[in-house]
Amino acid sequence: MAGSTDPEITFLLEDEREAERRFVGEAATEPDFPGGWSAALLMAHIASWRTRLRDSLIEASRGLAVSGPPDSIDAVNAAQLARDARISLETAAAEADTRLADLLDLWATLGNRPFVWFTAKTIGEALLRNSYIHPRRHLAEHYVERGDRARGAQIKDETMAELRRVGAPESVTSVWS
Repeated sequence: MAGSTDPEITFLLEDEREAERRFVGEAATEPDFPGGWSAALLMAHIASWRTRLRDSLIEASRGLAVSGPPDSIDAVNAAQLARDARISLETAAAEADTRLADLLDLWATLGNRPFVWFTAKTIGEALLRNSYIHPRRHLAEHYVERGDRARGAQIKDETMAELRRVGAPESVTSVWS
């Protein structure tokens, strides 16, 4: 990525970790809502996609063929959501946090080298797509679904400003279109 540095990407991922921790703290006391995903399902979804990326990065680090993202994303998401239907917020949040730690460790070990994940062309781009903009998009949607459009818009604006600041390419920013 033209303007991004490894420390900037690490900073954004750590910033996302803190945003998720704040979200989980707030969501622990939010009432049930008839529409959208629960906070627990949202965090389980984030964890599942981090697991997929982690597994692909491990394959790449071992010189194996990379399985990459699934072909039928909607079907994979639906099956995962059904499996996680009764997951607790605490369990889902812990899994998402652990998978982010795994990804940060792999990032520190592998560095920013070529790697294909959706439209990402490098590990850094894949990490920003998977563990920065993708979760933030879902967090913003969560607030909008619950009637807090201003907070959803604020998350989007802040996210896109940070990605512009680090020179993230369209392969990353297009996740939020």
